[in-house]
Amino acid sequence: MKDKSQDTELHRQSGITFLEGGLTHKMEKKSGITDTIFISVHKPDSAHIILESPTNTANIRIGQLFSPNGSADGPFGKVLEYRFNDTGQYYITVSENLMVGDHYNGAYQVRIINGLSK
Repeated sequence: MKDKSQDTELHRQSGITFLEGGLTHKMEKKSGITDTIFISVHKPDSAHIILESPTNTANIRIGQLFSPNGSADGPFGKVLEYRFNDTGQYYITVSENLMVGDHYNGAYQVRIINGLSK
């Protein structure tokens, strides 16, 4: 059984979590539908945001990242390395890459790893 006290401590130390708390968010993709995932930034920090699917060939990507001030950046791939300078609520959109043409229906997970690799 997982130790909840360690999990809570990890979330408390993390500068960036999902809106519900936590560092992973499981989703189900429906082809043609853009998913929106909210991220809370509690203190300026850097992070990797990673899309993981059962197969590496799943046609999903981080379409855009929206900042609390309303600015947007993107599109990105399945991994986004980003420096969150402002605190507040950010959100990302996850969609298919229309240039690829393959549709994707299925499970995926979004994961946050705080701190960028050097």
